[in-house]
Amino acid sequence: MNIILVESSEIRDGRCVLTDRRAEHLRTFLHAEPGRRFRLGIADGPQGWGTVTACDGARVAFDVDCSEPSPEPWFDLILAIPRPRSLKRIFFQTAAMGVRNIWLVGAERVEKSYFSMHLLRPEEYRPVLFEGLMQARTTRVPTVTAVPKLRDLWALLPEDASLRLIANPAERAPDFTRHRGPGLPLIAVGPDGGWTDAENTRFAENGFEPMTLGIRPLRTDTAVIALAAVVQDRLGR
Repeated sequence: MNIILVESSEIRDGRCVLTDRRAEHLRTFLHAEPGRRFRLGIADGPQGWGTVTACDGARVAFDVDCSEPSPEPWFDLILAIPRPRSLKRIFFQTAAMGVRNIWLVGAERVEKSYFSMHLLRPEEYRPVLFEGLMQARTTRVPTVTAVPKLRDLWALLPEDASLRLIANPAERAPDFTRHRGPGLPLIAVGPDGGWTDAENTRFAENGFEPMTLGIRPLRTDTAVIALAAVVQDRLGR
């Protein structure tokens, strides 16, 4: 963890007490003791410093001093919902990379039962997102929205997303940098088997341009990270 992230509800009168994995990290790796300072952030808020006031047993108490701005998210993600193990990795990695919104959508080549997984509960996925944010030293918690039917997605998308990209295995794709606009880039990543022709048509009708990493079909959790890195590099973000 490169920053300890806390909820605003955990702060009382400028002080916070932790007893979970974050407290363990403070004790084990940051050698928490009264007077020691560490990087601290407030979820969806500023970051700054915490100063340990007490450390006993499983409990670490500290004063909160956060007034520095946090890096802002820079992209949105549409993801054909993958199996739970892959989704957990994607939550962590995309939170670290700077995703703002994640729409988990149904597709012809995904299991409909995935929408009943425990990981879609906020109390399950929010700690995973926190892990990614703490790795990247940032505080903006991504929004996760489940959309079982693809036809319900279009009305949810930001109107200012002028750069809309859909990924498929292919030899080459047009240069997407000409579509740079004021909104955040929006990347659509399909299941391991790829989007169907009908799904690609629906995306095209809603302004999505093709992009690719080459002809090799990749696992979803690999493709998401690689695609985000390529877009970030080409847009100079």
